[in-house]
Amino acid sequence: MSEIIYIAKLSGGKDSTAMVDLLLRNNYPLDYILFCDTLAEFGAMYEYLDKLDAYFKKAYGKSITRTKPKKTIKEAVFARVSKGEHKGEIKGAFLPQMGYCDWRLYSKLHTEDDFIKSLGASKSEIITYLGITIDEKHRADLTNENLAYPLITDFKMSERDCQEYLKSRELENPLYRHFTRTGCAFCPAQSMRAKFNLWKYYPDEWQKIKELENELLAKEAQGEKIYNKYWFNKWSVAELEKRFAAQDDGCGSLFDDEPLKDCFCKF
Repeated sequence: MSEIIYIAKLSGGKDSTAMVDLLLRNNYPLDYILFCDTLAEFGAMYEYLDKLDAYFKKAYGKSITRTKPKKTIKEAVFARVSKGEHKGEIKGAFLPQMGYCDWRLYSKLHTEDDFIKSLGASKSEIITYLGITIDEKHRADLTNENLAYPLITDFKMSERDCQEYLKSRELENPLYRHFTRTGCAFCPAQSMRAKFNLWKYYPDEWQKIKELENELLAKEAQGEKIYNKYWFNKWSVAELEKRFAAQDDGCGSLFDDEPLKDCFCKF
């Protein structure tokens, strides 16, 4: 294969979404818009992606390609440690390493690698667009010819610029009402404020986390050893619920009265 394949990584966050729309609006070469599903996204994220997909199809004739990991998040949680002093123990809740956890590595990075392999192209024949802004230029490997950072090199956009761009295009992700960043709903590394908003505004996702943790605790009560039994590390879900209920003043989010521009009307 000699032709270059262009892939844009889409997370659903403001930076990657703005990048993809800008690439398409400006007729950049783009073969695949790739979203790697963790199977633990917010319900609101899946709804947003459906709207984005319909918009990209109507405006540009492009669809979002979605990948899924080969195992479920529950299978990963109840897998056994395979080596070391904790060999045989149930792995339990994910532990962030350098800001990431094993599930992100498996469900996103490994799945992305599998997708690229399925194209039958070598790494030198793939150019991947990454939505890193000028605020985080230190994260970009600008020496790698197979990675492109159009928000830095071409559009000169900050995170705030991306936010304003999506607002002007009426493409905002509703998750930004309650979170400063989007990501896996089950993320163990969320800030305490994000955990509170998860509990208060996204009860379905919170309940799924609670059920997984309760299953781990039930296994422990049966004599199983759990490497990490609490989803949020030192805090159990039950403890956080009590803390949040005590802190909750019954008021809504500061942003609930702010109109959200997410009608996807401007082509």
